[in-house]
Parts: sequence; structure tokens; C-alpha cells
Amino acid sequence: MIYTYINKDAETIYVELDAPLDQDNNQIGSTWEDYIDGAWLLLNDEQVAFHDANPEASVEEIFNMQLAPVPEEPDPTPVPEPDPLFSARQAKLEEIRIQDKFSEKFFVSVTSGGVEVANYEMPWIERGLRSSLLNTTLPSLLSDGITIKKFWTNTVPSECIDAPISWVEENLPLLEIYATRTWDLMKANEAAAYAATTIEEIAQIDVKADYPLFLTFELNLDKYEQA
Repeated sequence: MIYTYINKDAETIYVELDAPLDQDNNQIGSTWEDYIDGAWLLLNDEQVAFHDANPEASVEEIFNMQLAPVPEEPDPTPVPEPDPLFSARQAKLEEIRIQDKFSEKFFVSVTSGGVEVANYEMPWIERGLRSSLLNTTLPSLLSDGITIKKFWTNTVPSECIDAPISWVEENLPLLEIYATRTWDLMKANEAAAYAATTIEEIAQIDVKADYPLFLTFELNLDKYEQA
């Protein structure tokens, strides 16, 4: 016959013996409180069978022959419905941002003998770079005897345009005017979106209205080669 004991200080907690423990030399108990105090508890056949059927159960569950109820998952906190006006405003602001980003490009039409030989889409020149070109880069190149400024197209692979510095100085201010107009349009549209108090008012904001056409700068090779 096998005697199955539990003891919290035993390495495996469950200990199987061929004979019952000597009560004179061991602390033997019969209650769960005795087990907590370090006593040995002999499991009956039903408790042993419950352990065999539920090997993952805790010692207390085995002793009581009852599995603890699985805690119920709390109801998820309901996600509040987004405010329709807020959602419409955010969507319109994103439209405004996309339109403004789309406007950030310009083209260079290269002509020779009165015929366009190439037309390039150019990467946007940010305000800081425009200012640096006019006030620092171009004057520095000229002072070094260099009359050409290289620009790279927005294509893959990029192509190089050798632009005369005088041509760049002539056209950069036009790009500044274009950038100012598109910036003002973007900010005006944003202000209108924030000021709107209804979804209908937001829907009426035309993010493309009044945007200027893309600038195309003509680079006449004949003119500058002759110069």
C-alpha cells in the first residue's frame, strides 16, 4: 500500500511512502491549518484520485477536492464613439496637409533653338535652403569664379542640371512668392477647419481652391551659352 502525504517543506510537497509516518517523530496533522504550520497530512484515496485527475491544481485545491472558480474577465471598458465633428475636422486637416505637400514641386523646361529638349520635375527647395542659396551659396560660388550651380532632378536616377547662377538668382524669388502663397492658403484652410462648428461647414472647405499652378522655369540654353 502507498501512503501519500503532503508537506509544504518537502522538496516535492507530495511524498509517497510504503508505510505511514511515525507520529512520535513527525508532526502529523489533519487540517489545512496544520499543513500551513508545517505538519504532514495524509491524503485519502479520494484526494489522491483528485490529484491524479487534476495535476495542475494547487495543493489547497487537492486537499479540499475542489477547484477554485476561474475568475471572470472584467467587461472591457467601452470605447467612446468618436465625436463626428472632431473626426470630420481631423480628416479635413489631413486633406489640407496632403494638398500642401502636393504643391511642393516645380519644373524646369530646358530649351534650345526654341524647342523644349527636356522637362524636369525638381525636388522642393525649403525656405531655409532658398535663403542660404541667395545669401551664401551663390555669392560664394561667384566669388570663387564659378558661374554654374548644379541641381539634381526628382527622377530616379537623378539627372544633373547645370544652372547658370544668374538664372537661379532671377528665379528663386519667384519660388519664394509661390511658397508664400501656398503657405497662406494652407494656414487659411486650417483656420477655417478649426473655426467650423458643423460637419457641413467643414465639408464645404475646398482644399484645392485658389492653389497656384506649378511653376515651370524656362532655362534657355541658347541665351546663356551666348552670354
